[in-house]
Amino acid sequence: MEPKADTSYLDQLAAKQGIEIDEEPADPDPIDEPVELSNASTSDEQDTQDEEREWEAERESTSLLGRSRDKAKGLRDQIQGSTTAGEGLAYTLSEEEYAASSGLRWEMPESWRMAVPPRGRFGEMYIQNPLGNASVAFSKESDSVRNLIRSMQGQMIDPMGGRAKAQTSKKTVQGYEVEIVELEGTYLDPGSKGGTKEQIFYAMHAAIFDLGDSRIVIKMWGPQDTVNQSTRLFDKMIDETSKQ
Repeated sequence: MEPKADTSYLDQLAAKQGIEIDEEPADPDPIDEPVELSNASTSDEQDTQDEEREWEAERESTSLLGRSRDKAKGLRDQIQGSTTAGEGLAYTLSEEEYAASSGLRWEMPESWRMAVPPRGRFGEMYIQNPLGNASVAFSKESDSVRNLIRSMQGQMIDPMGGRAKAQTSKKTVQGYEVEIVELEGTYLDPGSKGGTKEQIFYAMHAAIFDLGDSRIVIKMWGPQDTVNQSTRLFDKMIDETSKQ
């Protein structure tokens, strides 16, 4: 046992000075200390539970963001190169529904929908029709107008199995020369799963804006009936091209 210091002389001195001294408090009961530890433990557990709830909320938020991102990517993948019924679900990117590039802007027709553009395109619109869905793609290209038309012809074959021949015409829109390209036949869909897929009775209607150092290609393709029914709206959109 550790020796205890003799402090009785202090008591005697205090008595001479008329100072009352309370008795030294007893050592804390050992049982009290665990009670305090228990309270601290409860507080720590509460803090831990609060942190876990915050973490769960943050994780849920991150999970929702991830699911939204994955959904957008999935929709983009469905739309890319695919115009068959039931594919290419519409996905509105913003309230302002238009495509724009190089100081030019094209307003989306009211009955169409905005879609998620795949890489290489600055805009995408989607046409839903009971006869089959069609897509309208906006891209900026460096190839010449002639090579772009050749490329489109390479995506469509005629009934005899050869490359389809395009019907072309010219117009001027906002001071730029615009080549209108029309094709019909079997469409070679490069975006289908498992390789190129042939889509019979398809049509393509496109406009190529020659900007001098580059070209803007706006291409609509899908089932012939859908494309033919949508040509008027497409041409109106091209004619009403505005400058930003």
